[in-house]
Amino acid sequence: MAEAGYELKKNVRPFGMRDRVGYALGDFGCNLSFSLISAFMLDFYTQYMGIPGAIWSVIIIVTKVWDGVNDPIMGGIMDSVRIGKSGSKFKPWMSIAAVGLTVTGALVFLPFPDADLWVKVMLCVVTYLLWDVCYTLMNVPYGSLSAAITADSLERTSLSTWRSIGAAVGGGVSMLLPLLLYDKQENLNGDILVWVALGMGVVAFVAYFLCIRMTTERVVVPPERREKINYFKTLKGFLKNRPLLALCLASFASIVFFMSSTQTSKWLFQIHFGNTDMITLCTIISYAPMVLFLPFTSKIVARFGKKVSVGMPFLLSITASVVMLCIPIPGNTTGMIIYMVGLMFIQTGGGMFNLITWAMVNDCIDYQQLKTGMREEGSVYAMYSLFRKIAQGVSLSLPLLCMQAVGYDPQADPIGNQAPGVPDAMVKMSIGLILMGAVVMFVSFMLIYNLGKKEVAEMQAKLNKTDESDDLVSLPLGDD
Repeated sequence: MAEAGYELKKNVRPFGMRDRVGYALGDFGCNLSFSLISAFMLDFYTQYMGIPGAIWSVIIIVTKVWDGVNDPIMGGIMDSVRIGKSGSKFKPWMSIAAVGLTVTGALVFLPFPDADLWVKVMLCVVTYLLWDVCYTLMNVPYGSLSAAITADSLERTSLSTWRSIGAAVGGGVSMLLPLLLYDKQENLNGDILVWVALGMGVVAFVAYFLCIRMTTERVVVPPERREKINYFKTLKGFLKNRPLLALCLASFASIVFFMSSTQTSKWLFQIHFGNTDMITLCTIISYAPMVLFLPFTSKIVARFGKKVSVGMPFLLSITASVVMLCIPIPGNTTGMIIYMVGLMFIQTGGGMFNLITWAMVNDCIDYQQLKTGMREEGSVYAMYSLFRKIAQGVSLSLPLLCMQAVGYDPQADPIGNQAPGVPDAMVKMSIGLILMGAVVMFVSFMLIYNLGKKEVAEMQAKLNKTDESDDLVSLPLGDD
């Protein structure tokens, strides 16, 4: 096996708050774009543009096939090719993507509701694929960047926490949009979405620029240790990376099932409760557990380790989901309160997961380095991103198909035009999806993920062997 490893730069600015804030701004920008697509693209094309739900599901499946090739290719290229003159491994790619995301994020919402169906379908496919390419070009290097900013486990946890703060603030903008985008009849005003997307894209562009300027790459792979792209070797290493496989499974369940309430709650407040003004409050309340954990994240992780800190809260999520399935949730103010409070308890598991998941990805990068002898931040992150992208595609279609299975008609007027019993069935379906996600995530972390507090410490000890006589700290690695 060829010697491979990383080096820590000396004579660079120490890791600090500038890196944390700068890194948070990157995911703030990403989530201005991503949350808008996730929250409104489905309804834009099925409710406003009039594309049937079955055709929409096919569109998403077909476009996600491209993701099956897109992410790993991008990760492999970043690990072996350098562009630009700055010497940065990741930032030149982010600079290119920043422009593309600003434009394509708005193109996704071009309003042509009176066009022929085939025109609508082509518009949806082409604009979404363009956005997806630009998002991959941004997200893979951005996600990999944290492993290059610092090699310290607790500092990486800090970066993950700040990234989650940035993501929450970026996503929070979309929480406020229902107040602007729904009329008095609870119908979506799709014709203004293109301008909303363009404005959010410009703000995101500024955030990307600040992220690039404020962060510093300290962990580098010397040119003589860079290996040519070998997708087979990367895939082989991925299949042997047990914690990464567990994390991929948990993230898939999180996006498809656990976080499905982001979409299904909009339908419930449209149809069951008849009050879309409360969507924003409901989303804010669901973030309460993450805000509660935020000041104590580092202390909790230092005491219990990432595995237990993330896994155990899902027991409360499972319990709360079962209770909500067993009690009536009427379509009135009392029902809304029950639903929102229950959702807050359910999201307890998701709170800690969202705060430190990205630090766990970095642990998986280190784990693969120990197993294979290769430092592949881009490739490993890309494989993780691939599973998240597939999950995102499924999450844009499965909740709709499940709701249609219990009678939901996306083309019907929201209030009073669904079949009898459908609103109540939609509530149960929404909670059932969350319960499935919570169970899978608990099993993934507590039974499959094998990097507990002790294992991470041992891994860091192996990776952090230093030679103080060198100008750079060299970390050659072989078999475990």
